[in-house]
Amino acid sequence: MILKERTKSVTHRILESLDHRTTLSPSEKIQYDNQIKGYAGELEFDNKLKDARVPGILISDLLLSTKDTSYQIDSLLITDTRIYLYEIKNYTGSYHYKDGDIYSDSGHLIQSPVNQVERKRAYLHNLLLNNGYHIEIIAHVVYITPNFYIYSLPKTSSILFVGQLTSHFESLSSHQENKNLKLANTLIALHDASYRPTNLPNYLLTELKNGTMCSKCFSFAYTTSRQCRTCSKCGYRENSAEVIHRSIEEFRLLFPEKPVTKKGIYDWCGKDWSESRIKRVLKKHYQLHSSSRSSYYD
Repeated sequence: MILKERTKSVTHRILESLDHRTTLSPSEKIQYDNQIKGYAGELEFDNKLKDARVPGILISDLLLSTKDTSYQIDSLLITDTRIYLYEIKNYTGSYHYKDGDIYSDSGHLIQSPVNQVERKRAYLHNLLLNNGYHIEIIAHVVYITPNFYIYSLPKTSSILFVGQLTSHFESLSSHQENKNLKLANTLIALHDASYRPTNLPNYLLTELKNGTMCSKCFSFAYTTSRQCRTCSKCGYRENSAEVIHRSIEEFRLLFPEKPVTKKGIYDWCGKDWSESRIKRVLKKHYQLHSSSRSSYYD
C-alpha cells in the first residue's frame, strides 16, 4: 500500500525551474545534476519495491523535524512488526573502505551514509516514542547503481547493494499489511510540506525569463487553441487552465514571500493569456483577500 508517492524535492524543483529561466552557476549546475541523479535512483528503488510486492505501507519523501533538526527520509516501509528505513544512494564508480571511512579513487573522503541513516533512525525512534509508538526500526543504505563497489567493506546488514534487493524483499514477504495504518497516518500528519532548505541559490524575479513552459520538455515555444497549449518542440498538449495553474504553483514555489496577484501572474506567464482567464484560474484554486489598497490570492 502506497500512502505517500515520491515527488521531486523542493531543491530539485527550484533548480529545475531556474535552469530554464536563467543561467545556473557551475556549482548550481552540479547541485541540479546531483538532484536529477538522486531522484532517478529513488525511482529505481521504488520500481523494484513495487515489483517485489512486499506487504506493508510505503511512505516516500518524508520531511520531519525533531527539535531544531529537519531531516528527510527517502523511503519508509511500515510492516506489522517493524519499520524499514531506506536511504537511497545513486553513486557510481569504485570506492575504498578504510578504518571506518569511505574514500573515492581520487582519495576524497565521503560522509558515511551509514552514520547518516543511523542518525535518522534515532530521530525517528524518538519522534515515534513521543507520539506513543514503540516499534523496532531497521535502517539500510541502498546503493542502487550496479556499477558501484566499495572495496574492503566489512560485512554489514546496514548496507544493501542493488544485487541484494531481491533477496532482501523476499525476506519481508511474511509480514502482514495495513496493521500500522494509524502510525503511518501519524507520520504523514507530521510531514513538513513547508520545509525549504537553506542552500538554495539566490535569485530575483527580474532576472528570470517570463512565460509558460512545457511540462515535458520545458520549452517556452508553443501554439495555442481556445482550450489547449501545444508544445512546438515535442508536441505535448495541455489544457490551458492547467498550464496557468502549474505556472502559478511554480511562482509560489520560487517566491513564497511574494503575494500572488492577477497582474503579477499575467506578467509571470509572459502575457500569453488574458488577465480574465488568469483570474478564473485564480478564483478556482485560491482564496481571494481584498483590501482598499490591494488584492491577492493564497
